Amino acid sequence: MSRSKLNRLDKIKKMLIAQTGISIKEFSASLNVSEITIRRDLNLLEEQGFIRLVNGVAIYRMNENTPLYPEYNLSSECTVFQDKKERIGKKAASLIELNDVVAIDSGSTTAYLSQNLSYDTHMTVVASSMNVLIDVSKHHNCDIICSGGYLYPNTQMFYCPEGISMIKRTCINKAFISTAGISEKLNVTCIAPHEMDGKRALMESAQTKILLADSSKFGKIFPTAFSRIQDFDIIITDNELSEEWRTYIENANITLYCE
Repeated sequence: MSRSKLNRLDKIKKMLIAQTGISIKEFSASLNVSEITIRRDLNLLEEQGFIRLVNGVAIYRMNENTPLYPEYNLSSECTVFQDKKERIGKKAASLIELNDVVAIDSGSTTAYLSQNLSYDTHMTVVASSMNVLIDVSKHHNCDIICSGGYLYPNTQMFYCPEGISMIKRTCINKAFISTAGISEKLNVTCIAPHEMDGKRALMESAQTKILLADSSKFGKIFPTAFSRIQDFDIIITDNELSEEWRTYIENANITLYCE
């Protein structure tokens, strides 16, 4: 391996340690080499376990024995930023109107939506997860549609092809979608590939698409991109969202609530 390549690989590593989530195009401009050369370098670093490439963006991995993403557990995640998620869930619940057909995605933030539904408002809920199904089953004024299928214990999410087809056939007024990460480069992402089909089906079927995410999710990148930020009509987050992100969202003509 040439000295110039070794020096370039070292620079790439240092750049990623300082700021994870750098695109091939950005590396090419910073290091003054072609994108093809950068892609070869990144492929090598990925083979070595130093990075993970996601849609042309390099994400730093501490070492090859460290998993890129920790195992997700819904119960644990619900306790992280609990106050923020509670406020987001209450705001989301306030947007539901009489006789709405709403879809509630799986996730720790959407869990606080299903816990704060108004018992005085009749609605139909499309439930994609066990915890949401349990919450809405206590709602005496609610009709329930469950997508069903295999239950993923760590996320409480249901999944099967028939369930995805059923969601696509359902006319949904408002879909409340969760996310693991939001990036200007890769847009809206989730951790597991099986989550993507359900989220895309909800997006496809809904008249109004509403993203629920606490401010810690902004700037994070995860393996599976399921939507563009611009595809959402409303984003509900907490009041610690940075001014930079607020400006970005407003410029995209998305209604933003910071609770």
